[in-house]
Amino acid sequence: MTQDPAGTRPLSPGQVCYLQLPAADRRRAAAFYQTVFGWKTGEHYPDFVSPGLIGEWVEGRPPALEAGPVVWLAVRDLEETLGLVTARGGRILTPPASDGPTRILATIADPEGNPIGLAAHTPPAQAPH
Repeated sequence: MTQDPAGTRPLSPGQVCYLQLPAADRRRAAAFYQTVFGWKTGEHYPDFVSPGLIGEWVEGRPPALEAGPVVWLAVRDLEETLGLVTARGGRILTPPASDGPTRILATIADPEGNPIGLAAHTPPAQAPH
């Protein structure tokens, strides 16, 4: 097993370990992900660290709103997160909808046009004793 490039956790074969997100404006992208998701960014803004993942914003690569993979991010409060998304220049693509008894999903586009899935997980209801 190897360490991730930041040296913070072991990596397993087949595990996603690095993410490149298209961005016409790296500063705008950094500000959005810092505010909405709490990601940490490098001084020169192409790099970021999110929980369990590192990566960079890449200029010159167009976002693929209608094609390709979609990154899904866990959030604590979906309504609060969606408010931050729209306040910071993103838009809601698919409004919140239940996906079973413990998960609510929504999709957004970040200010760069990248589609991002949001998943809020709630603990299952406690069974009566």
